[in-house]
Parts: sequence; structure tokens; C-alpha cells
Amino acid sequence: MCVEQDVTRLTTAMAEVLHCSRLLAGGDESPGVRLRRGIAYQTLHDHSGALTELSAAIGGELDQEGEAEAYLLRSQLMARLGHYAQAEADATAALRAKLTARGYTARATARALAGDHQGAWTDTERALLLNPGEWEARAVRGRAFLGLRRWTYAVADFDRVIETADCAIHAGELRVDRAEALIALGAPARAAADCGTAMVPTPGCPLVSDTRRLIRLRTRAHLVRARAHLALGDATAALADCFLAAAGAPDEPEVYEIRAAAYELAGCPEEARNDLVRAGEAAEIDVTRVTVS
Repeated sequence: MCVEQDVTRLTTAMAEVLHCSRLLAGGDESPGVRLRRGIAYQTLHDHSGALTELSAAIGGELDQEGEAEAYLLRSQLMARLGHYAQAEADATAALRAKLTARGYTARATARALAGDHQGAWTDTERALLLNPGEWEARAVRGRAFLGLRRWTYAVADFDRVIETADCAIHAGELRVDRAEALIALGAPARAAADCGTAMVPTPGCPLVSDTRRLIRLRTRAHLVRARAHLALGDATAALADCFLAAAGAPDEPEVYEIRAAAYELAGCPEEARNDLVRAGEAAEIDVTRVTVS
């Protein structure tokens, strides 16, 4: 059923792209048409096309609703592309056009990703005041609590959101978030179970067709589960998860840091030292990439 719904959704979006393209070819270059085509491209996961169309729409004269929607969607896209400052600025522009729970949630998302957990928490509280049923705001608030090390509050938000039918797309990622809080609260067995469930997304869930996102999810789940196994004193299981994580993220320093701890627990100091060296080398590579970009 989920697969059929996804196909229907993408087919509808493609039809909208073609319709808007015909309107543009016929001389209708109104910002409303560009906004509609941008929304359709975003549904089709064409980030470049969506960004071009949303920016064109913002550059035109949209009504209040359209302006808020265009800035909101571009904010979400910018956050997905890693441009957090621009995502925050666009969300603020959306809020200036119209105060909405979605606008505050978008800005909270950008702030959380940029490491401003206090700012993210403030915005999620505003979002939930406007719409207590805004599950995405609650999910972001859980992540803000995670960043603020307020573990019990984080788990409470994740518990509520994971049980919400609307959040199937993010359920796996939220389970791994909850697992991190559970480790901090001294419940590593529950954390390991959460990570295991997270790695098997519901058939038909968009994660299944989003290969990169699925790999990132599984890699992180393996790493967090490895930490849970370490807390349980199971070096063998921790090492197995670390090797699986390394397959998905061979340049991630954390993989080798955790694996070094697992080797140390297993009584293999030489292997532990080698992995700490590899972690340092991977960190240097990562810093070089940031500097060059």
C-alpha cells in the first residue's frame, strides 16, 4: 500500500511539473507557477530544480500565503543541503510573512543542525503553542533536549513521536536519537533494541528508496548500538557493529574511536592503538575537506 501511495504521489508531482512547464512555455511566468513547479520538484527529490524554482518565486510578487510557503520550503531544502545559516534566514522570512507552527519548526530544525540547541528548543515551544499536534516540532524538540543533555525529556518526546503514525519517514532516525538518550540514562539494552529496529524501516517508507539516507541511518544505528554493547560489556558485538559502520562510513573518525574502545575491552591493545591512529588520520582528512570547501 505504501509503495502504491508513493508511486501515485510522484506521478502526480510529475504531472504538475509538466503542466507548469507548459504554462511557462506559453508565457505565464507568474511567481505562483514557479512556486507550484518548485513544490513538485521537491516532491520528486530534484533539489536543484526545486531551489531554482523556489528562488524565482521568492523574487516575484507572491501573496502572503505564497511568500510564507516559498520561504518555508526553501528553508527546508537549505537545511537538507547543509546550508544552516541560510535555512534559518529563510525560516525567519517565512515567519515574517506569516506566523505558523511549520515556520517555527523549520527554524528550529536549522538551529538544531547548526548546534544552537537552546534556540531550537525555544522555537519548538513556540511551534507547539500554535499547534500542539505538530509532531515534527516535538521531534525537533526531542533532538534539542538531546543536545542539551536533558535525556529524560528527550526520551519522552521521542516516545510520543515514534508512536505517531504520521512520522513513519523519520521513525528509524528518531529511534537512534532515543537510543543515545537511553545510553546516557543507563538503559543500554533498550538502546540496542531501538537501533536494531531502526535498521529495518517499514516497507514502502521513503527511506527505502532514498539509498544515501538509508546508509546514513544504518551507519549511525550501528555506531550507537556499538556504544550500547560497550556499556553492556559485550566487546564482540560492539566490534561487529563497528565493522558494519566502517563499511558505510570508512572516513568517519567516530567509527575508529568506538572500535578502539571495543578492542581495548576485548584485551587487544595493539589493535586499539592502530584504530586511534586511524581516527586521528580520518579527523585530519575531515578538517582538510572543511578547509578546502
